[in-house]
Amino acid sequence: MTTFLFLFHSTVGVVRMRKALQAAGVAFEVKDIPRQLRSGCGLCILLEGTEADARDWIVPEQTAALYQQDGEAWRCLATFPPAG
Repeated sequence: MTTFLFLFHSTVGVVRMRKALQAAGVAFEVKDIPRQLRSGCGLCILLEGTEADARDWIVPEQTAALYQQDGEAWRCLATFPPAG
């Protein structure tokens, strides 16, 4: 399994994704953002699976970026604009 990291424009996105993952019974972690990455709210969500699985969990207008773990580093797969 591969680890994916979701960054959000605000904590609203973290809360929405957390609730959706809990309702679906998907294992995940909410953590502080790694130092090498930056985002508006300071929190990220980590989950394991395939890239297709990870992309299914993108919250439109809330998710800022999706990263894939590559050894000790994070590789950006996509970035997304904020609402508005």
